[in-house]
Amino acid sequence: MSVLQSKSVVIVGGSLTGLFHGLYLKRHGVDVTILEKDPRSDRSSHQAGIAFGPAVEELLAKYDDTGLQSCIPAVGTRFSWRKHQDVAKLGTVPSPPPARDNDGNARYLYGKKVVELTISDKETNRSVKLGYISCAEKDSEEKAAFQNDLGVDCIEADLVIAADGLHSTMRRILEPPGRLTSEFAGYVSWRGTVPEDQVSTATAEYFGSFTSIDFLSRNYFVVYCIPPDSGSFTSGTRLINWVWYCNMKELLTNKDGYAHENTVPAGLYLAAALAQVTEPFAELLAKTKCPFVTKVIDILCEQASFYDGRVLLAGDALATFRPHFAIATEKAARAALQLGKVWEGEMTLDEWEKEVLLYATTKFLGSRVLGAWGCRGWWEFGCEAGGLARFLAGLKLASVRRAFWERLALYSPF
Repeated sequence: MSVLQSKSVVIVGGSLTGLFHGLYLKRHGVDVTILEKDPRSDRSSHQAGIAFGPAVEELLAKYDDTGLQSCIPAVGTRFSWRKHQDVAKLGTVPSPPPARDNDGNARYLYGKKVVELTISDKETNRSVKLGYISCAEKDSEEKAAFQNDLGVDCIEADLVIAADGLHSTMRRILEPPGRLTSEFAGYVSWRGTVPEDQVSTATAEYFGSFTSIDFLSRNYFVVYCIPPDSGSFTSGTRLINWVWYCNMKELLTNKDGYAHENTVPAGLYLAAALAQVTEPFAELLAKTKCPFVTKVIDILCEQASFYDGRVLLAGDALATFRPHFAIATEKAARAALQLGKVWEGEMTLDEWEKEVLLYATTKFLGSRVLGAWGCRGWWEFGCEAGGLARFLAGLKLASVRRAFWERLALYSPF
């Protein structure tokens, strides 16, 4: 069975990538089940906004029937160099819009962690079986006992899409051959939000209509407005969302002196003294109640299709771009639309895999260049820029060679 013939799909991960794929497939008559390991029925915002690009706008225009405003338009992006130092849960959608005539069925199962994968041996209809356990909001010992008591449940589908993020369980199960890049970028992102009505008029006006990117000395801020949980887009009721990228590993240590591996949970005060920053950023930092600090991790997998196209990697499970590139949501929507071209017969699965890997590698290298420019130093910036240049030159050379042999074949007498 080909991807085009798949009538049931399981998506591992309730990420934006998983939700976008689920929306597309449901609209095309496919029965979709999403397995999300987070045991909470409501996903939290993690104090982060998302950026909209052409692919996001195209996908929502075609398949979103809520009719709600989905983003805050920015007048522009404002860059500056200083020598001195998500779509929120909307209360306005009490019930989903009615299904379209040709929609498939959709289920969202939370608290379900995939632990195993098997492929059936049927000659004419190879299906995928996933084993999963239930997760609970309990401490680690109780949680492990709870999961063991329940045992492993199974679900079967024609196609599985792995969209379970940076620390993908599916990627570990698949163990893709070849090079898998997974490394700490060398710096962290410290983020938070402040209500517009809690900052000075000057600060609110400075950030109100722009996406602001301000470079300091080996660290920089990205600031923009996002809607609060109420879904309001009115000026004065929004949140000012800021992200500070800096070379401060000690920010991963909490007030009790414990060094977290990847992040300091929101609500814990930081033990390290913060560097002095200038206004208006100092005001944002001072008025942020729950800072959230995360390591910046690089992930790049060299394979996207497994078991003859029965299992696909997508989103951050396939490649993670550094967050300052602000294209994670665009990447998610683009992945859904590209797979849609396979669904509609516009490209083969092999062509899809080559395209998504090319896109992933190009953006992956580009995000490293920007990170080196803002947070590392001239030497690392030069090395990363050189790596991107070599990759692009290799693509151009391969294209020239291919065009030469194709032209030569036209004039061949054989």
